[in-house]
Amino acid sequence: MGLFDKKNCDICGEKIGLLGNRKLDDGNLCKNCASKLSPWFEERRHSTVEDIKRQLEYREKNKNAVRSFSITREFSADRYHVFIDDNKGLFAVAFNMSEQDNPDIVPLSAITSCRLDIDEQRVEEEYKDQDGESRSYVPPRYNYSYDYKIKLGVNTPWFDDMDFKLNTFSVKDHERAKMMNYEQLASQIITALTGAPAPAPVYSNGMMNQGYPQQGNMMNQGYPQQGGMMNQGYPQQGGMMNQGYPQQGNMMNQGYPQQGNMMNQGYPQQGGMMNQGYPQQGGMMNQGYPQQGGMMNQGYPQQGNM
Repeated sequence: MGLFDKKNCDICGEKIGLLGNRKLDDGNLCKNCASKLSPWFEERRHSTVEDIKRQLEYREKNKNAVRSFSITREFSADRYHVFIDDNKGLFAVAFNMSEQDNPDIVPLSAITSCRLDIDEQRVEEEYKDQDGESRSYVPPRYNYSYDYKIKLGVNTPWFDDMDFKLNTFSVKDHERAKMMNYEQLASQIITALTGAPAPAPVYSNGMMNQGYPQQGNMMNQGYPQQGGMMNQGYPQQGGMMNQGYPQQGNMMNQGYPQQGNMMNQGYPQQGGMMNQGYPQQGGMMNQGYPQQGGMMNQGYPQQGNM
């Protein structure tokens, strides 16, 4: 049999056109039979002919569930609708509740997880200099856009997630009313499906941003940062607050770099200490020049406990 010979569908027996074949693990599927599968089903290529036959039997029975579905609550996003039948403890996510669309009817008890995922994208803003060349602002400026997706985990024989977007077009960062509307809608949907308050949104890059990019579970009103922290200045790492320059560890910095659990208003230091002057090491206070050991220095270097 040649590579481009027409094949027969192992489900309905009809011949498959040149570009109409949907490969199965041990056979072939025509696009007409494939269109009858659940829209949430993603494992077609790893399914056997018998797997597909069983699912198509389920899909036929699902039409009866659609006919008997009584909508008690409905939440409308840009394209998808979330339908809930409180009387039977069922729900569906679909464009329409109709036998023709045949949306999967799923028990509310099958939900294993539900959250709002926000995908943040950024594009750097530039300007033209006197020579007409594109230049970056200092510090750089960015335009942000957002997409809102419900990440819904379920326990069914045919699929284990029903992820769907709330918005059709990305929301710009200046469209605050739209941003709030999508987050409120997501909160209502999650609470309706799970019966519990909606958890905090999860950003696809793990961040909440009110200014410049950041990473981790944090709020940012300034420049990049990493870890669980708040930043109103320049980059930082670890659990800390930064209003000045980079730092590491659990500390507060209003000046230059530092390491360890300490407060710095001047130059670098290490250890548990306070520094208002030059570098130092150990448990000490320094208002002058370097020192080592447990001591106080207001003049020149010293060593030891003195």
